[in-house]
Amino acid sequence: MPYSFCSSLRHSKVVCALALIIACFSFNRLAAQQKADPLTVAVVRDFGGELFRLNSLPYLNPLVQLLNSMTNSRFYHTADVAKKNGFYIRVGIHGMAGFVNPDQFTFAPQVPRAELDLNKLGEYVTLLPSVQIRDTAGLASYALRVVINDGIRDGQIQLPGASSTFFGNIQQRFALPKTYFRQRLTNPAVGDPLALVPASVRQSILPAIERLPNDFPLPSGQNLTWLPLAVPQVEIGAIAGTELLVRFLPQLNWGNNIGNFGFWAVGLKHSLSQYWKDAPLELAVQGVYQNTVLTNTIGVTGAKLRADANIFNLNLHASKRWGNFELYGGAAFDYLGINASYTFSIPFEIQAQLGLLKAQTDASGNITGYAPDKAAGYPGDEFPQTALVSIPTSSLRYTIGAAYYLGPVAICIDYNRSTINLISAGLTVKL
Repeated sequence: MPYSFCSSLRHSKVVCALALIIACFSFNRLAAQQKADPLTVAVVRDFGGELFRLNSLPYLNPLVQLLNSMTNSRFYHTADVAKKNGFYIRVGIHGMAGFVNPDQFTFAPQVPRAELDLNKLGEYVTLLPSVQIRDTAGLASYALRVVINDGIRDGQIQLPGASSTFFGNIQQRFALPKTYFRQRLTNPAVGDPLALVPASVRQSILPAIERLPNDFPLPSGQNLTWLPLAVPQVEIGAIAGTELLVRFLPQLNWGNNIGNFGFWAVGLKHSLSQYWKDAPLELAVQGVYQNTVLTNTIGVTGAKLRADANIFNLNLHASKRWGNFELYGGAAFDYLGINASYTFSIPFEIQAQLGLLKAQTDASGNITGYAPDKAAGYPGDEFPQTALVSIPTSSLRYTIGAAYYLGPVAICIDYNRSTINLISAGLTVKL
């Protein structure tokens, strides 16, 4: 069956946008497909893989941070813990709305760059006693990085000032000026470091670079300003003024913008006000550990994303109740340690442009999808790459909220202020 680029893109927004990071060039129509040139494919795979690694963290970071910060809220609505040993259970459902900060809609994109280093050049070509190229693909990729670096430094190549994160809504393109590349490789000026490289070496890599596209887009975001989430929670008490908190949610599909997300958590809350005779308010300290898993599959490439987070929350909170009404608030230290792995291939449209996939067209000649055809010389991308992303972050969180009691039922709402702003609400029943 052909792979449908447009259909897959609509149904896997989160990571489809990420796939564009890896050199997803834009072409409206393939006039005539050529068979794959191994050298050009190798350059695209190497350059595109590094391009993805450079930009995947700032693109993905706001989404992962917001989603995990949301799960790290709604741990309490009161600091009151039974002072005497006894059994009770409190069951609740809690909803969160996380809001994107203005600085989380864009980031400054990067492209692979390198300074010309003759020792590094020696990894790809032997210059003495005679010129001998050992790795043409590696040499072409290195030359591309060198020329891009010089072009940016000299103002001949422009980087977009800002590109969309997952939440943004702008489409930027990075242009590779072929005239500049051609001039630098064929006729470097006096004093140009590339003049130190033999002309035969420069000429050998020019065809691969000439076959690269003139420009390619950086990923656009999903134009989102907030995300919703809901979690179940059970609190069990009490021994020596201490409560046990448990959360668990199997991996569920939260829609196109999130993918499959699940988590579990365990925590302990201990009353401090029990040691204070005639305390004017309730005071408690709480520590919670959570583990979350986010997975998704890219329709455009069949790529796999998995993000695992270990989250710690240590908070001090207080509450004061008047009849059926209670005010509460607290301060917390949050730590999020997120490790993500992303296995990706060259996007289908680019594979078609490189001659790795065969374009499927309708009666009018419009492209409807792409498919491999090994017998005809279209094998697809047989060498997927894996990128590992680590996102450690910590922040202080401040919470203020109110609860209203109707017998054993408590209805609560609060506001959380940290690097990410949250509004959360919950309903609990004490049994």
